[in-house]
Amino acid sequence: MVYLLFAVCIFSLDLFFKKQIEAKDDTAFPIHLKGGITLEKHHNHGFIFNRLDHHPKFVRVVSCLTALPLIIWALWLFTKKDSDLPDLLPVAGPMGKLGAAFLLGGAVSNLYDRLSRGYVVDYLRLCCRAFPRGLKKIRNIIFNIADFFIFTGSILSAIYSFFIK
Repeated sequence: MVYLLFAVCIFSLDLFFKKQIEAKDDTAFPIHLKGGITLEKHHNHGFIFNRLDHHPKFVRVVSCLTALPLIIWALWLFTKKDSDLPDLLPVAGPMGKLGAAFLLGGAVSNLYDRLSRGYVVDYLRLCCRAFPRGLKKIRNIIFNIADFFIFTGSILSAIYSFFIK
């Protein structure tokens, strides 16, 4: 159940930051932090990069339909013993469970935003000038902590699935 606690912590932390960002007036942004990070307030009505932002109902339905199997899979995975999992599911041991917890916490946080606000609050931008030439487009991405954990959880799950026998 420690993995479920990780997911709840990610959900809670992201919602805390979203609440703090939403409480500030738009004129308070951007806020430049050390390390090339900027806080901004952005309402994303669509998917990544505001894709399909003019179809919010469709975005909500697809978000629900993709979150449901993730929730079921993660909860199933959390109930299994680590020693039993490699034979049942390749993405299953501790790394798979941690990846699932990261995915679950991030996805549910963004889903909660979509259902309660009608948009996802994004607030982080990486503005580091040290990005290599090919990565300068990263400066255009505004994301939130939930997005970071979704990305990290996906990588953890993928890596584990490739190396487990």
